[in-house]
This record gives sequence, C-alpha cells and structure tokens, in this order.
Amino acid sequence: MKFLDRLKQGFNNNADRGRKKILKDERRLKSSRFNGRLVFSFLFWAVLVGVIFSTFQSWSRTGFLNEKVNGYQNEAMAQIANLNEVGFANSPAGEEYASTFIATYINVSNDQKQREERAKALQSFLAEGLEVGKLENLSEFKGKRVLNSASLYDVKDVSEAAASYMYRIEYELFKIVEKKEQVEVKKKNNEGQEEVVKEEKVTIAGESLGKKQQMIVVRLGTDGNSFNVIEQPYYQAIPSATRLTAITDKTDQAQRNTRVESDLKQFSTQFFTSYTTNTIEEMSYLMETPESLKDLYEYKGLEDFVVYDREKEGQYMVKSLVLLQEANTGLQSKHPFTLVVSKQNNKYYVQELKHTIGG
Repeated sequence: MKFLDRLKQGFNNNADRGRKKILKDERRLKSSRFNGRLVFSFLFWAVLVGVIFSTFQSWSRTGFLNEKVNGYQNEAMAQIANLNEVGFANSPAGEEYASTFIATYINVSNDQKQREERAKALQSFLAEGLEVGKLENLSEFKGKRVLNSASLYDVKDVSEAAASYMYRIEYELFKIVEKKEQVEVKKKNNEGQEEVVKEEKVTIAGESLGKKQQMIVVRLGTDGNSFNVIEQPYYQAIPSATRLTAITDKTDQAQRNTRVESDLKQFSTQFFTSYTTNTIEEMSYLMETPESLKDLYEYKGLEDFVVYDREKEGQYMVKSLVLLQEANTGLQSKHPFTLVVSKQNNKYYVQELKHTIGG
C-alpha cells in the first residue's frame, strides 16, 4: 500500500509540474507575441512619419529652389531690360567706333590713290550688304573735304543690338584749282650751251569754299562683341538756339512777412557767417541737416532778402541771394538759398536748406 501511495503521489507531482510548465510556456509565448506586435507597430509608425517628414522637406526645398530660381530669372530679366535701356551699343566703345568712322567718312582727299585707300577703310566699318558705293558718289567731286571737329550730341533709338549716334560736326570744303605761271629755267640748246628760257608751270591748290556745321547721324549695330555701320549716315540741321526762362521766386506775395524780416535778416547774417567758418559738426547746432563751406568761401552779404509765413505756426521761409567770396581771392559769386526757419526757445533754427530760390 505504501508503495502505491508513493507512486500515486509522484504521478500527481509530475502532473502538477507539467501543468505549471505549460502555463509558463503559454505566458512566455503570449509575452513574445505582444512584444513582436509592439515592435512592428513602432517600426510602421516610424517609417510613416519618416515618409511624411521627407515629403514635407522635399516640398519645402522645392518651393525654396523655385523661389530662388524665380528670383534669378527676375534679376536676369531686369539686367536684360537695363541692357536695352543703356545698351551695349550706347557705350564708350560704341562712341569711339562711331567717331572713328565719322573721321574716315568726312575726310575726303583730292588724291585718287588716297581716295581708294579711304574706300577700303570705309568698307571695313560697314555691315555685310552695305557697300561704299551705296553711301556716296565722288565721281564729280574734284575737291577735298576736311573734318575740323566732331562731338557727340545725343544717342537715340537705343536697343540691345543697335543705336543711332548723333554728332555735331564742322568741316571745310575745298575746290581744286590749277594755277599757271611763267617761270625761267636753264636748258641746253642744240649747240649744248645753257640758256634761260621761260616755261609754263601748273600748280594745284585748294581754295576754301567755306566751313559748314551740321549734325550727322550714324546707325550702329552690334552682336555684343563688335560694331558695324548698318545704314547710310544722314545729316540734319543744327538745332536752333533757345532761351529758357530762369528760375524765379514765385511764392505768393500775400504770404510775405515784413514784420520779422529785420530779425531774420540778422539771424541769416549770423547763420551764413557760421556756414562759412564752422565745421559740419558745429553747424548741427544751427540746422537739421548740417553742411558747411568752411575754408572754401567767405560770407559777404545778402541780396533780394524776403521772408514768407509758413502754414505751420512759428515757421518762416527765407529766400535770398548770398554773396560768397572765394577764400584768399576777390572773386565773389551770388548763391541762391531758401531756408525754412523755426523759432525754438526764442532762438531761430534752420529746419531745411535748399540751394535755390524757386523751391
């Protein structure tokens, strides 16, 4: 009996250990499955967030690059527009080319060989398809033309590839005349003896037909590297002289204030004396935007002094011609000034200074 009891007890113990092991394995398996799902979920969401972030970064960089590219394009377009306004053709190089062409074109010799050399030189200036024969006909011209001066007057019709250069020129025309005169020369006669005989000598001289002044317009084209004359030059009359109206004081005389003229004239005398003796730093105590003519001029007086009321209470407008003398000389000049003066703590102060009496 005891043996059977021990055997039964041992069997029960083994069964209990088996059940515990199974339960432990099940718990371990469940825990392993739970950890696997957790890792998978974490990786999934991490990848998803990464993709979203990368997409956003890519979009952001694309927008930034587009903005930069658009900025460069706008800048390039602005430079091209500026090129059209200023123009490579409207440049010192273009001006030099045009002036060299004009000197070659206007100067015409009476010597046939020199005319042929000039024609070759002119052809080098001309664009393809434009020949010297399409510019002029010198077959009937027996004289010569000499350029005295040429100065650039204006540049018109400027584009990226062309411009018209207008020069004011002065040239002189000459006609060629033959002069015959009798001269004595020594010659041997038939007998071999020298004797003095008279012969007719012909000399060619240029007789001036007078000087001319006019405008000449030369149309230049460019490929960005070199120039050519792309059309026949043409002439224009010199613009007639005009006289413009000088700037005058057009302030409403009803605003004139004669009551304070004496005080402000005294202040203006002190101000312009300081203006010619004080430094810019020292002038900052007398005016809003300091400036100075120290060591350049000496103050000598006022002319045409007028004071006007301003809309703002306590402000006045002073207009005057100021006599200034160059330092260490007796040379005086009259300078126009307009001052906007205010009164602060019973002292005058220049709020604004203009170098004109018209403003």
